[in-house]
Amino acid sequence: MSNSGPTSTPMMDQYLRMKKGLPEDVLLFFRLGDFYEMFEEDARIASRELDLTLTSRDHAKDKSAEDKIPMCGVPYHSSESYIARLVAKGYKVAICEQMEDPALAKGLVQRDVIRIITPGTVTESSMLEEGKSTYIGAVYLATREGGAAFCDVSTGEFCCAAFDGDAVSHIINELGRFAPREVILSPGARENEHIYEFVTRKLEAMPESAAESFEYLPASVLLCRQFGFTDIDQCGLDGQPGAVCAAGALLGYIKETQKFDISHINRLDVFYGGRYMELDWVTRRNLELTESLRSGEKKGCLLYTSPSPRDRG
Repeated sequence: MSNSGPTSTPMMDQYLRMKKGLPEDVLLFFRLGDFYEMFEEDARIASRELDLTLTSRDHAKDKSAEDKIPMCGVPYHSSESYIARLVAKGYKVAICEQMEDPALAKGLVQRDVIRIITPGTVTESSMLEEGKSTYIGAVYLATREGGAAFCDVSTGEFCCAAFDGDAVSHIINELGRFAPREVILSPGARENEHIYEFVTRKLEAMPESAAESFEYLPASVLLCRQFGFTDIDQCGLDGQPGAVCAAGALLGYIKETQKFDISHINRLDVFYGGRYMELDWVTRRNLELTESLRSGEKKGCLLYTSPSPRDRG
């Protein structure tokens, strides 16, 4: 990313500030009138992945050749389809909107990032698979304990569990059960080759690292505020630090990326590892419980079977 200089245009200065405030792996959709524009490396990526024409724009006021920067854009009114294609390919997209009417603005239009769309946090119907939940997960792993949490942001479903003993196998079984599209990993989980390989190769999910998000006390406070409890005991998580750390990290990530009211996530379901029969990922696939082994679709699986044709969708 180029650094703004003394001759940089105000609009490009604004863009660079927005881009600097985002993680490096996030593509910025910058609203300019009726288009979302992308610049520099973001433009190169979007041009390649979306088959868009790559053009250029003046970065500085003197308009010299070396100040030309790559750019491309998509129409605002049809942006969802382009974003969906990028997210399906594993990219994250930040939406930077105009926060005031350009016709009434005095000088540069105020803009701000209103949301970051990731593979596990999509809520738009055009990006969701009908009849199938889209989960984002978080996994915590320490020497003697582990935890996992999962959320479907579109419906508000939120659940978590703690594991001890052979925590890794339990965690992998739960990952196979929920099949999240994105997983936030604690340092211990990231370093565990079995968990990391399952997330990236078996599930083909996007891994995220956020060490500071898994701290117990901040996670406890966040969970109590979100679900209306005065202390962590009321959550049903007393004595389950692994579940608290995983759930807190997941909730924090959702808040950070969505940037809108998530009050619909208002129920915390705690499931207890070892108190029910677990099916490993291979068994679930071979039984075709939720999707066909051959096509990967819901049609033809056990979940699709229903006495009423109307229930089949």
